[in-house]
Amino acid sequence: MKKLLMVGMMSAMLVGLAACGSDADSKSAESDKATPKTEEKEVAKKAETTKQDVNSDTDANKQTEEKQDKESTTAKEDTPTTEKAEEKTSEPTAQNGTTKETPDTAKTEEKTPEQKQAAAAGAFSLTPAGFKQSAVAPKTGGTVSLVYLNTTPETADFGPLKVTVKQYKLESVTGANKKMDPYSPESYLANQDGFVVTADVVIENTSASNINYLAERIQINGGGISKGASLENFVPTAYQLSGSATSHNIFPAKSKREGAITYMLNKDNYYTLVHLTKLVVPNPNDFADKALPVKTTKAIDLDFRITE
Repeated sequence: MKKLLMVGMMSAMLVGLAACGSDADSKSAESDKATPKTEEKEVAKKAETTKQDVNSDTDANKQTEEKQDKESTTAKEDTPTTEKAEEKTSEPTAQNGTTKETPDTAKTEEKTPEQKQAAAAGAFSLTPAGFKQSAVAPKTGGTVSLVYLNTTPETADFGPLKVTVKQYKLESVTGANKKMDPYSPESYLANQDGFVVTADVVIENTSASNINYLAERIQINGGGISKGASLENFVPTAYQLSGSATSHNIFPAKSKREGAITYMLNKDNYYTLVHLTKLVVPNPNDFADKALPVKTTKAIDLDFRITE
């Protein structure tokens, strides 16, 4: 009987242990099933987070690119403005440096109407080029030719007064055909062929007082004859030799005056004077009220060849 009871109790214990094992296995299985779901959820959550991070990075990249695009666009829009500003800034400089002159640059020494007209027409003047032009032809007509030109300066130095011939020329006049004023000395060549000698003369007063000097008394001398000068014949007004505006023969202290004087010659005069021609420059004391401290009391002769 006791054996049966013990057998029964052991059987019951075995059944109970089996039941407990089954429950444990069941709970273990459920736990195993739950674990994959939790891991899946965590994986899914991580994937979602990663996705969000990727999207966030993508959005950030897009915003950065859009910002860069805007800055690039702004820079492109600003660039032409800067270039235009630079062009505007540099344009006046280029114009000033090359084609346009400023008022200060364009200013030149004022000239008389006669000088402006002569410069525009390429007419007679006292410049090396202008002196080659004829002031005779416009008045005489016919054929006027430059026979001889001398550009070697010569000076008669009296001390307080110096008379310099800078250049001179000889022109021949043939067949004058323009109507001339019969009362004008220039009409001397209206009815005959002849010559005109033009000299560019500078008179300098180096003293501290005015000097009276008659430039028309400067003479061509040769072959036993002489010819006095003219301050007006065939000399444009702008280039007439004059000491001052009020008196042509008064040369102010420390002054220098330049102008042209002329000599008219007919053929006989020319062929007589052509040999050993001299320009006789009178002494300033010939005209002075009070004697000047001159280097010589005589006139000074300058070589004045008028032919080749």
